[in-house]
Amino acid sequence: NRNNVVFCGDSPNDSPMFAYFPYACGVANVAGFAGKMAANPAYIALSRGGDGFVEIAEMLLRSRA
Repeated sequence: NRNNVVFCGDSPNDSPMFAYFPYACGVANVAGFAGKMAANPAYIALSRGGDGFVEIAEMLLRSRA
């Protein structure tokens, strides 16, 4: 069930996944491509690269508490 998945991406090649998963997230790198992709993530982290992934993962873990 795609509603049970959080996808994280960082570039335009992730656009199909952003479109498919309602809880798709992007790290800050992807913000530079906004409006240039067929689909954008539902959420964009403030941090770039791995730090952005950690930001998203920590937010998910906090929500479970």
